[in-house]
Amino acid sequence: MIYDNLLALTAQAPLTSGLRQGEAFTPYAALVERIGRLAAGFIERGIESGDTVALLIPNSPDLFVTSHALFAIGAIAMPLGVTATRSELATFAQKTGLDAVISTPGLVAAAEMLIADAAPGIPLFQTSTLPEGSASARLPKLPGDTTALYLFSSGSTGLPKVVPHTHAELIADGERSSTAWDLQPDDIVLDILPGNFSLGFILGATEAVARGATTLYWSDPLPLALSRKKLLDTMVRERVTVMGAVPAMYEIVAGQTGSFDLRLRLAFSGGVALKRPIFEAVRERLGVTLRQAYGSTEASMVSHNNSADPDASWASVGKPAGDARVRIVPFDTEFGPSVGEMEVKSSSLMRGYLGDAVANAQAFDEGWFRTGDLASLDEEGRIFIHGRSKLLIEVSGYKIDPIEVEETLMTLPVVAEAAVAGRPDPRNDNRLIAFVVKEADVSADELIRYARERLSVQKVPAEIAFIDALPRSSAGKLLRGRLREL
Repeated sequence: MIYDNLLALTAQAPLTSGLRQGEAFTPYAALVERIGRLAAGFIERGIESGDTVALLIPNSPDLFVTSHALFAIGAIAMPLGVTATRSELATFAQKTGLDAVISTPGLVAAAEMLIADAAPGIPLFQTSTLPEGSASARLPKLPGDTTALYLFSSGSTGLPKVVPHTHAELIADGERSSTAWDLQPDDIVLDILPGNFSLGFILGATEAVARGATTLYWSDPLPLALSRKKLLDTMVRERVTVMGAVPAMYEIVAGQTGSFDLRLRLAFSGGVALKRPIFEAVRERLGVTLRQAYGSTEASMVSHNNSADPDASWASVGKPAGDARVRIVPFDTEFGPSVGEMEVKSSSLMRGYLGDAVANAQAFDEGWFRTGDLASLDEEGRIFIHGRSKLLIEVSGYKIDPIEVEETLMTLPVVAEAAVAGRPDPRNDNRLIAFVVKEADVSADELIRYARERLSVQKVPAEIAFIDALPRSSAGKLLRGRLREL
């Protein structure tokens, strides 16, 4: 279904629209031809409808064509973080099952370890030598409820879960997002987020192409703080008109000295709440008014602030877009009765976490998804986010479950107890601090190294605080609110 939709979309796109990365540009017409050949090649090599295929591929045109070729045959694309640890990769694969792995040549070693740990004997393909069959090969007609994509999310409760999305859900999100952002064939859409990050993947794979806009993929081995001038020079040279990123990225980019003749007409942020100083810095330095959008791995894009007065409504994530709907459910908060937990519905909302009935019972309320975000609506129906109702800690656009970090630390025999909290940080919204009760002598550096070997970088505590006992109630419940006082 996605492949047929892609054929229809790209047939209307001009030859100047396609994918860019570095000096290379490929028009959509050439991309769909290669996707068809790759799809046929995958079938010839034994990949079938319903197979789960892990992708160790940075966000790039390679990720686009590989994913779409898998979509075309009814296989399930599962983009994984290229910086994920070995244990994280194995855990992800064990949750879904695994039938094949595709990696770039530079990530073959990680792919081989993943196969050895999770599914010995399955095939490994490299992006440089992907099998191609006949472009005229017959591909299956797929119903809209065919699963196309696996992403991972901590959700509003618990540890990382598998988020399946169907063909129909991804198409619906592409239509909603591209319409809300008014994308046009002459737009150049910058994609700088990782491919395993929901927005990073779908912005390039389904959202920009829904209106025939060009996607410009950009990455650099250096941290953004060291490569931001190169990024801005690229944006000027490629005449970028639209970009989406998390607030911390905008803050870093806006901190670059010098002047840049940018052509941005739309910049939107998501992932974590936008702060006024970043809003002001982007307007002053990049010459565009930053607008907030709201979405999640489970629901994809939900809302976008397209207010005629963005300065007055800068703190809002806008009104629900397209067929998305929100409701505010009463919740006992410090913000008063107008603030409650936000629940959402839309045609791109997942049907449920994979194989997790308990999590689904907690996550859904009569078909409405409990986002875990505390929100209110103003008289015009605009959404304002006030915080979280759940444990998740926001770090640089990622929602981190402290329980996952705590349980990882407590696998060390020298750690008797651990509790993780977020300490406000001007750049990353929060930095993680772990409060640890020792069973035996251990240093903070040793604990951080241990965590770094097992967790993605954003989940590794920035600080370790050793204490004699965790604050608990008379019933033994951990008093997480008291951690802030420590």
